[in-house]
Amino acid sequence: MAAQKANKLQAFGFNVGYHVGVSFFDPELIKQVHQNHEVFQKISISEALNYIFKDSLFYATGKNWQHQRSFLGKSFHFDQIKNYLHPIKELCIKVTDQLNKDLEENPNQEIQVINVSKRITQEVVFRIFFGSMQENMMITREDGTQLHISEELVSLIIDSFSILQKNKLVLLKNLILKSKSFTIFPLKEEKWLLNRLVQVKATCERAILKRKEELQKDLDLFQNNFLDLYLRDMIQNKNTVITYDEIISNYCGFFFAGTDTTANMIGAALYFLSLNPQIQNEAREEVIKSISMKNQNIKDRDLFSCLQFKDLQNMDLLNSIIKESLRLIPPAFGAFPRYVIKDIKIGQFELKKGNLVNTHFIYNQSNPQAFKNPEKFDPYRWMSGKEVQDVFNFTPFSLGPRNCIGQHLAMIAGKCVLANFLLNYDIIPNESQKIQLEMKSAYGISHDNLVYFKMRQ
Repeated sequence: MAAQKANKLQAFGFNVGYHVGVSFFDPELIKQVHQNHEVFQKISISEALNYIFKDSLFYATGKNWQHQRSFLGKSFHFDQIKNYLHPIKELCIKVTDQLNKDLEENPNQEIQVINVSKRITQEVVFRIFFGSMQENMMITREDGTQLHISEELVSLIIDSFSILQKNKLVLLKNLILKSKSFTIFPLKEEKWLLNRLVQVKATCERAILKRKEELQKDLDLFQNNFLDLYLRDMIQNKNTVITYDEIISNYCGFFFAGTDTTANMIGAALYFLSLNPQIQNEAREEVIKSISMKNQNIKDRDLFSCLQFKDLQNMDLLNSIIKESLRLIPPAFGAFPRYVIKDIKIGQFELKKGNLVNTHFIYNQSNPQAFKNPEKFDPYRWMSGKEVQDVFNFTPFSLGPRNCIGQHLAMIAGKCVLANFLLNYDIIPNESQKIQLEMKSAYGISHDNLVYFKMRQ
């Protein structure tokens, strides 16, 4: 649509069941929607998601949203994010060590760019939120299978969408009964999902209670993670506003928003780097130069352990590679659909209470009027200044007061992972595979065995 109509389209109509909606393309109209966020309320796509996210920042409104955004915003402040660099580096090295063993056994194995990135991003979110408590966060399924809570969350999110697609009766109940769908004549699939959701919450709550007991005995055990920040506020300041459900919902929300999305962002960048060896070499040289300035006579593959936060700030090309990957394959191609809760006029469009609203970022990111040769992977477009960009033409992390609170963390994690892979491997395209895109828990690459890693000497 963007290629055919350029900047002539302002919006398109859509529906979810009997609810009619408008999705905006025009940058000025997108701006108006997101600056008036209090007029809109996110819809509940699935009751499984509503069950685990309802008390989180993701769905919060009014004063509750302001309280949560203010409290959590302290931990996502740019200066605070520096403290997360060490666990990110640890996890990158851990994954690389395992990859090296695998490659020694089979140098020609296909690398799944999303899967290998997700092994890092899932653990990053878990450690930043809970610290190192994996032994307390295992789920046991009905068949006796044990898996980490992060794996169960991914499975739950995918299964909740899959059931709605495959079982029309579950979908109809969901549309009509909404939050009561699980409790009124629950179907077999709904019972199966609900039992798993209850177990996830119970597992999280046990870990929270155990950690709270430890901190009540000795606050000097405090660590710089989200759970301890919550609990310290509850213990020291006797904060009764914070609930265990809020803590659990925000972990699930951050996990949902920060694992698949960041993994798809990194995976897309790896794919584009494999297709553009010259850009890949320049990015590698930038990483080596940025780190080796203070670390002479260290082998390239060992440089990553010396990486400091300020080194990442010098990696302009790497930053531009990520931005260009986000432009071409944005994990969130639009905002979460919302209900209109109060009549409002956006541009020439009269929106009534009960209508649906959405904004599709991907349209402007693919628009030749906004980006020359929009289908071309060209990270230099972000460095040359030759294209004057309207800020609302590129909004991969949404915009306005309710923009992505973790966007700086996502960019830093992305640069860390890419820097590590560039120092360790030559990234070679798997020419037997063609890229396919689809919408799952995030928008991105479907079959991700798109590259080979060749270990660098």
